[in-house]
Amino acid sequence: MQIEIVLHYFTQVYSGFLFQILIGEALIVCKFKRKPLFWVRLAAGGLCLAALTFVFSCLQLVMPDNPITGALPYIFLFAFTVVIMKMCFGEQWKFLVLCGVAAYSLQNTVYRLMSLCEITGLVWNFYELLGNYNAAYYIILTAIELVFYTLAYFLFVRRINAKGIENIYSRNVLLISVVSLGITVFLCSYVNAFWWQGWHLSIINYCFTILCNVFILAILSGMFENVGLRNDIETVRQLWLQDKRQYELAKENIDLINIKCHDLKHKIHSLRLAEDGVSADELKEIEKAVAIYDSKVSTGSDPIDVLLTEKSLLCLKRGIRLTCMIDSGGFGFMSESELYSLFGNMLSNAMQAVSDLEEREKRVIGLTVSRKAGMIMINCVNYFNGEITLKNGVPLTKKEDKSLHGFGVKSMQMLVRKYGGEMFFAAENGVFDLKIMLPETVKEENPPCKIC
Repeated sequence: MQIEIVLHYFTQVYSGFLFQILIGEALIVCKFKRKPLFWVRLAAGGLCLAALTFVFSCLQLVMPDNPITGALPYIFLFAFTVVIMKMCFGEQWKFLVLCGVAAYSLQNTVYRLMSLCEITGLVWNFYELLGNYNAAYYIILTAIELVFYTLAYFLFVRRINAKGIENIYSRNVLLISVVSLGITVFLCSYVNAFWWQGWHLSIINYCFTILCNVFILAILSGMFENVGLRNDIETVRQLWLQDKRQYELAKENIDLINIKCHDLKHKIHSLRLAEDGVSADELKEIEKAVAIYDSKVSTGSDPIDVLLTEKSLLCLKRGIRLTCMIDSGGFGFMSESELYSLFGNMLSNAMQAVSDLEEREKRVIGLTVSRKAGMIMINCVNYFNGEITLKNGVPLTKKEDKSLHGFGVKSMQMLVRKYGGEMFFAAENGVFDLKIMLPETVKEENPPCKIC
């Protein structure tokens, strides 16, 4: 009889609990960085967990029958699963505890859903249909596990990755989750101990426990969403700072180059007058080379001038034809670094697209900026090769590492929305068309359009 009790707890009670919680943990940590000898560590941890489970199964013969002692084995077994995750994955304890809390919530929800099926008679009705109670029980349990863990993966787990876990960590969130989970565990223990005193009360308790678990998952899911947005915003801000420093450096370098080129032109003129052996053809070649660097664009806006001068040189090097018609008189509300960042990301993406084209006649970028009815209209058009996928109207990056790319578009979006504007993307018949509309919040005199 005692052996049967031990085997019952080992093969059904504790093993069923661990099976469900390990599924949840595996879903969450599967993308984490693994330690060397991962499978050896996992096997060793699994053997130790099996041994600990057997010890707790044996202790059931001598443990007092009360809710607190009934909850302790589950807490210790859960804690050891966190230890196994630490053995196998190179993450900090605090992140793994958070993963364990989420997995425990998933497991407890499945367990209580199954308890509702039992206490409401659903399992019994299915048993009368099949004629085998165990078969009826495990068919319903398997269906609940498949449906719930699939939903949990798409609604919650899919958002989690190693980088997300590092960023989401918060003492307050962890405290709320652990306290809520602790309450749920002991609440379940009391229900298990006194379920026979009133099935109506048990149903209410099961529903309350499920709501607690959903509440925990909702907190964590919301934190992942918010932290992801904060990380994107912080990354874009860092890019803006980089663009600001790059603009200042580029402006300084271009001014210096133009000064030196101006001096060289005078030197060449002196050499031509001196006629000291330098041929006219050689002087023309030198003048042509200097003229390339002495072609400063002038649109009336310093950051746009610097950027277009810089990009024009790159386009010349890559065999790209850049045509511009810029009315820059309405950008008084934007800082110089913001203008440099907005147009810089726009042209960088266009240049990247046309650089991949084999047909050199298609290596063309058209940029226009105009003002109409109190709105600034920016339009950038270029050819592209392959396919561009739009998600929610925004092109997805083609780079393999999605976490490190695509922030150029996000940067432009944040700048445009900051000033109440809108962005529109279109990709049809090999032509990519970006349109930006900004309200002209600062009215200025109408300067003539500058064509470069």
